[in-house]
Parts: sequence; C-alpha cells; structure tokens
Amino acid sequence: MKTQTMEVFESSGLYLSAFLKARGLRLVDHHKAGGNKLMFVFEDRSDRQELVQDFYNNGTVDASAFVNSVQSLKTLIFNG
Repeated sequence: MKTQTMEVFESSGLYLSAFLKARGLRLVDHHKAGGNKLMFVFEDRSDRQELVQDFYNNGTVDASAFVNSVQSLKTLIFNG
C-alpha cells in the first residue's frame, strides 16, 4: 500500500501565517529554525500561492478570525 506524502508550506512570518490560518490553511506543525525563529508548517493547497499574494496585496480576512489566529500562533511562540 502506498502512503501519500503531504505537501507542506512553511512560513516564519507571524502575520502571514495568521492570515493563511484565518483563510483556512491547516496548521499541521511548528518547529524552531535557528536562533529564536519559529517556522509554522501548513498543509499546502493548490490556492496557497494566491492566498500569499492576497496577503501582500491587502487581501481581506474576517477580523475576529485573524485575531484568533494571531493569538493561537503567539501561544505556540511563547509556549512551544
């Protein structure tokens, strides 16, 4: 039986990661990457590149979802 390997996207940017999480990308892991940098690991999707472009081009996201995403990612930073 073949197991399918999950494609992932990694980001160290807090606000980009919060935006992606608020727009529905699934956070699957996080890890330290040299110094104090933390990498957020998302399950990749076919529309991820468009979502990243949306972020850099002032894309919109539900405000409460964004705040909740920032808070949960900060929790990982400070507790993880």
